[in-house]
Amino acid sequence: MPSSHRVPYWRDLVCDTFVELACETAKARGFFGQIESRQVNDTKYSHVRSTSHHVVRDRSRIARSTEENYLLSLQVKGRGMLMQDGREAMLDPGDFALYDVTRPYELKFEDEFEQLVMQVPRDQIVSRLFDVDNLTAVGVSGKVGVGRLASMLITQTASQLAHLDSESLGQAQASTLDLMANALASQKGMRSELVSESQELTIRRILQYIEDTLSDPSLTCEKVAEANGISERYLRKLFQNKGHGVSEWIWQRRLEQARQDLQDPLLNHRSITSIAYDWGFKDTAHFSRAFKKRFERTPRQSRAL
Repeated sequence: MPSSHRVPYWRDLVCDTFVELACETAKARGFFGQIESRQVNDTKYSHVRSTSHHVVRDRSRIARSTEENYLLSLQVKGRGMLMQDGREAMLDPGDFALYDVTRPYELKFEDEFEQLVMQVPRDQIVSRLFDVDNLTAVGVSGKVGVGRLASMLITQTASQLAHLDSESLGQAQASTLDLMANALASQKGMRSELVSESQELTIRRILQYIEDTLSDPSLTCEKVAEANGISERYLRKLFQNKGHGVSEWIWQRRLEQARQDLQDPLLNHRSITSIAYDWGFKDTAHFSRAFKKRFERTPRQSRAL
């Protein structure tokens, strides 16, 4: 772009890529900016390079927006400052911080810089961080400990987006977010409490999703994991202490709902087969066997009660 058009064009580009922002620079002459973005499922990865400027997300812009994502900025080169909720995070290369686009924030870059920015759906963050409102604009050092591991994983995942299949990408993204959450929580000395609480929140969200989709005959562990932004491995881990697996829970809830319908006098006109199909069963013989094993009576016997 011609020099005179670069700053307004950059402002529009930033708004199109992330959210609506005010973007100003004290040095319009010689301004340079570049964004490379890649959408992977419901997460966007963007590599940003630019000369110095100041970004503001204020309440008026938030009021006009429907965006509800979180952004995670990982500093690659130079230095950046993130401000939100009365906190300031100074980011050196390797450091990262989280911020919420539904609340005001500012970004300041005094010199040329590079950042890797992840745009993550809200539910994938709040399910992992119970007290996330107190963790925005909290800088995580990428030099040592879990912060370094998280920083490296975020960087490596972003660099391999074009070389991973869908399943591998889903697993990598889930692992990245899990480690990022642990690194953020550890900054406040709340790691064990937050991880426990976040797991319980995730389980409740998963159980609600299963309830809402019980009638879908294609409902599987893979589909549950994908819909909730986690890996199948992490899904199985969450259910380890619940006394049953995910598939077992789905079948159990379907059988309980079918029994409830069979015993409802208002549904006496419905056939056993149609009720079984309503709750995701595709084979009546299998339904009858599973029903008898679970309740020690056949569907017909249960309807006669």
